[in-house]
Amino acid sequence: ISFQAYHDLLTKLPNRALLRDRLSLAINQAKRDEEKLAVMFLDLDRFKNINDSLGHMIGDELLQQVSNRLKGCIRQADTLARFGGDEFTLLLPKLHNAREDASKLANKITNTLKTPFVIDGHELYVSASIGIALYPSDGTHMDELIKHADVAMYHVKGMGKNGYQFYSNEMNAPYIEKLSLDIGIHKALENNEFSLVYQ
Repeated sequence: ISFQAYHDLLTKLPNRALLRDRLSLAINQAKRDEEKLAVMFLDLDRFKNINDSLGHMIGDELLQQVSNRLKGCIRQADTLARFGGDEFTLLLPKLHNAREDASKLANKITNTLKTPFVIDGHELYVSASIGIALYPSDGTHMDELIKHADVAMYHVKGMGKNGYQFYSNEMNAPYIEKLSLDIGIHKALENNEFSLVYQ
């Protein structure tokens, strides 16, 4: 029961709940020991196409094989978790040179995914978009680090996928602008401020 509560049953990896527990602990340790850590958010590119065209059984087998390859890339102290769907999260505690260490791992993951996966006679190619947030420069709280790694990952998706990107404050600008526009539209509708113009 305990295993099921804290692990993903398909991949046997830690789930979101266990990742949050470990990340909270790692942040407290990093704060106490003045260390750095990294959170990496990884999303498989074109996974939906494989799922839709070949079915969920092939998709599930692919997720299992991907998780096994990812496990081979990390240190014993690191945590690889399945965040949901085709998204994985990595926690890298106790980093000496956080940016360099995270870059090395991201490159290692990108290279290990280059070899095709063979499932039920199908040769499948997948890549990953990886976003990276560093403690304490990109956030000092758990949700902040996860959100910023996620934002950086979507930035990679927007730039053409298959790569990695560190979070920067500038990445938030489009989201803030979109939110501001959304709020403005709702207020304009409430106050009857739209006018229709025919040209």
